Amino acid sequence: RVDMKQGYYYTVYAYLDHESGRIVASAKLNKFLNNLPIDYEINQEVDLLVVQETEIGYKVIINNTHWGMVYYNEIFCNIEKGDHIKGYIKHIRKDEKIDVVLQPVGYEKIDTLSSEILRSLHENEGYMPLSDKSSAEQIAEHFSCSKKNFKKAIGALYKQRLILILENGIRLNEK
Repeated sequence: RVDMKQGYYYTVYAYLDHESGRIVASAKLNKFLNNLPIDYEINQEVDLLVVQETEIGYKVIINNTHWGMVYYNEIFCNIEKGDHIKGYIKHIRKDEKIDVVLQPVGYEKIDTLSSEILRSLHENEGYMPLSDKSSAEQIAEHFSCSKKNFKKAIGALYKQRLILILENGIRLNEK
């Protein structure tokens, strides 16, 4: 609980009070969330509202109905409290807590990333100074993804013979 101060923003639940007929709001979100059965599938796209930063990541509200968590080690772009973003269900734990990621899980993510890499190569005369040896920070800055996923994506493109992996970057395969 935090005392609210004028000029600051807070996440609240707004509803119609049936007794007074007035619109009211409450910052006590727990009593309005997690009241419905969890009916999500792994990798399902969901709408997220970033509510609170914690020691391990960000608490989010999923589809206006459930709490979820996005962990720091799975965030590759800037997010802040109050942001409305798309996310994907990663895992529903036995205690019914929901882990969420900001990119699709599995190869759907790689296909999307591969397309982004190809588009970037075409826009930059067929060459990009990033490779599997680039730092995780450089890769996250350019593609908002992990180095692991970047390596999977360029590996898939290489296997399709669409790119060449060079010592200091990648190039479109001209053949």
